[in-house]
Amino acid sequence: MGNSLPKPLVILRHCDTYDPERIAAIIAEGMEALGAHPHGRTMIKPNAVVAHPRHFPHAFTRPEFIDGLLRAVKAHGQGVTDLAVGERCGLTIPTRYTFARAGYNPVLRRQHVRAEYFDEQRSVPVHLHQPGALRPVIYVPEAVTRCDFLINAPKLKAHRGILVTAAMKNYIGLQDDAHRLIDHDHMLQNKVADLQEVISPGLIAIDGIIAGANHNLTAEPFPLHLIILGTNPVAVDATCIRMVGGDPLDLPYIRLAAERGLGPISRDEIDVCGDVPFAEACERARGLCPPLQRIEEVYNGSSNITTYVGPPPDTYDYCWVGCSVALQDALGIISAFQPDARREIRPLHILMGAYRGTINAKPGERVLAVGDCARWSGQVHGQQVEISSLYVPRHLKDPRHAHSQGPVSAMIDARINLFRQRRQPVVRLRGCPVSIAKFMVYLSSLGDVANPYAQIRELIPFLYAWAIHKIVRFWRTLYSPNRYTR
Repeated sequence: MGNSLPKPLVILRHCDTYDPERIAAIIAEGMEALGAHPHGRTMIKPNAVVAHPRHFPHAFTRPEFIDGLLRAVKAHGQGVTDLAVGERCGLTIPTRYTFARAGYNPVLRRQHVRAEYFDEQRSVPVHLHQPGALRPVIYVPEAVTRCDFLINAPKLKAHRGILVTAAMKNYIGLQDDAHRLIDHDHMLQNKVADLQEVISPGLIAIDGIIAGANHNLTAEPFPLHLIILGTNPVAVDATCIRMVGGDPLDLPYIRLAAERGLGPISRDEIDVCGDVPFAEACERARGLCPPLQRIEEVYNGSSNITTYVGPPPDTYDYCWVGCSVALQDALGIISAFQPDARREIRPLHILMGAYRGTINAKPGERVLAVGDCARWSGQVHGQQVEISSLYVPRHLKDPRHAHSQGPVSAMIDARINLFRQRRQPVVRLRGCPVSIAKFMVYLSSLGDVANPYAQIRELIPFLYAWAIHKIVRFWRTLYSPNRYTR
């Protein structure tokens, strides 16, 4: 009888304080138990999609956690030749700015570790070979392809579209703005599964000391007091999903990854251990993730926003992780600067997908058709309106020609677009999906609410980071060698 392969190990450790020494000790013990020893060119990939100590204090991997992780790597690495912390934050914000607001810079200076800002690097193609991948090639920053040992260090957070953000979803931050938006629609879960082929993590260390509840970007503090360690992202995420009360089989991204042989999702095939029993971890996590809600249930009747949602293209009846989640995230970020924005915003009617029905907009109330797949026929303010689908099939989108807008150009384009359509009964907003950044600009313009990009207190540090970002990108464009394929 042949020997069976050992089960992937997932370690649950109690930690109720952001003490770097305590964190380092826990992670070092986990490294030994997992046989995970950093080596060669080692990179830590946190979740710093958005960070600010006042507005978004629970949305990112804490700097104390990164400090402890770096200490553990230095103490237990074997032949580490280079050590860096790399990330691409969201919302088209320069990652330099986000690292500064996250408090990473003092840690990196103290530990003599370099930052890798993925948005300042060229993206290179990586060929995918798993059957069922959305595309044969996916683009990631060059530093990722040079990495010998990747440490995936996400923040455990609720997510309105896929229940919970843990190890696998954190890979979205491996891409720059232009490539991140490609397939970031109702096929996002497939994309998350595809990204796992880019690079396998040598170690997964999840910051669940204070987890993020209810939302992804505007997360609320949830004292979970856990550090979760492992090496197999499928096993780790399956454990996290069960811990928050979900079923891994209900989430396509983890089911696809398991079908591709990247790891098990069955409870019997995963060895969960540590000083916190799994049943206790489940009890601690009770209430972390709210049940999935359609966007009509979130806004209609309880805010000045009314949504009208139809199915997207292909065979799906609802787009859980495209424009609908982007709208929720955008309004959540605006609410961080203007707490009652949901009710103070001017009445807006927002159309998504192929909607059939009436739009009950009163005189003076604006209607916004969002996304390339928006389609509708009817009357608004006594005028007949025909909204045709502008959806471009997935196979016709070439990632080699992907591009994105920064916040400055997005605000300028929004003003131009709104001026051109000022006499139209419905304003058309293109994108697939429409980015959170675009949503914020249009909501602030049409709804007369706070524009997060135009906050005076943040203007000088933001413009400084943005200018350095532009200079570095321009310099590297001039002097980088030709792209290569891995």
